[in-house]
Amino acid sequence: MKLENKNKGVSMKFAKLLLAGAIATGLTVSVAMADYNVGFKYYSKFIKRKAHIKAPKFVQALGVQTVDQLKALFKDNGKPLIEKLKAKGLDKAAAGVEKIIKKGKLKDLEDFLVGIMEGKIPAGCS
Repeated sequence: MKLENKNKGVSMKFAKLLLAGAIATGLTVSVAMADYNVGFKYYSKFIKRKAHIKAPKFVQALGVQTVDQLKALFKDNGKPLIEKLKAKGLDKAAAGVEKIIKKGKLKDLEDFLVGIMEGKIPAGCS
C-alpha cells in the first residue's frame, strides 16, 4: 500500500510539471506571435496620422489582390513595401513604415493589413 501512495505522489508531481511546461510553452508562443491590435496602433500612429490614408485605401494603393501578394511585400524586412509606396508617391507612408521597422513591429503591421484584407476593419479606419 505504501508503495502505491509513493507512486501516486510521483505521478502527481510529474503531471504538475507537464502542466507547467505546457503553460510556459503556450505563453512563449503567444508572445512570439504578432498582434493585430499592436499593428493597428502603429499603423494609426505612423502611417494614418502622417500620410492621412485609411487602412483600406492603403491596401488598395498597394495594388495587392491576395494575402500572399501582401505578404510578399513584407519580405526582406519590408523593402519591397517601401519601394512600392515611394513609387506610388506615398513618401510619408513609406517613412512611417520605416519607423515601424525601426521599432521592430513590422510583423504586427503585416498582421493588421492581412486583417484588413480579410474584412476586419476597426472603427475609424473605414
